[in-house]
Amino acid sequence: MDRKELIDKILKVRGMSKRRLAPTIGVPYHSLIKTLKPTAFRLKSGEIRFRECRYIREAVARWLGAPYELVWGPGSVHFLRRLLREEVERRAQAETRRQLRALGL
Repeated sequence: MDRKELIDKILKVRGMSKRRLAPTIGVPYHSLIKTLKPTAFRLKSGEIRFRECRYIREAVARWLGAPYELVWGPGSVHFLRRLLREEVERRAQAETRRQLRALGL
């Protein structure tokens, strides 16, 4: 699983869509999509580059509650997997507590 898929899954677990996230972190939706998805483009020189908008990446990292280097740096996939696992566990615990309260326990 790559970085984009992991971020998408974290958004889904937190109940947030990319369309809702964009105004929440103060960036245009289209720019957010292009930054999250590794979009390649070719320079006139023929060199291929990928879109890297640091201010958007920083905003996403802040929303995730993690430092920029951990979300976008080398080894970020491992960190995002752990973050996703923690988020899923947190959701499961909250759901269990909600069900126990509903039963009056």
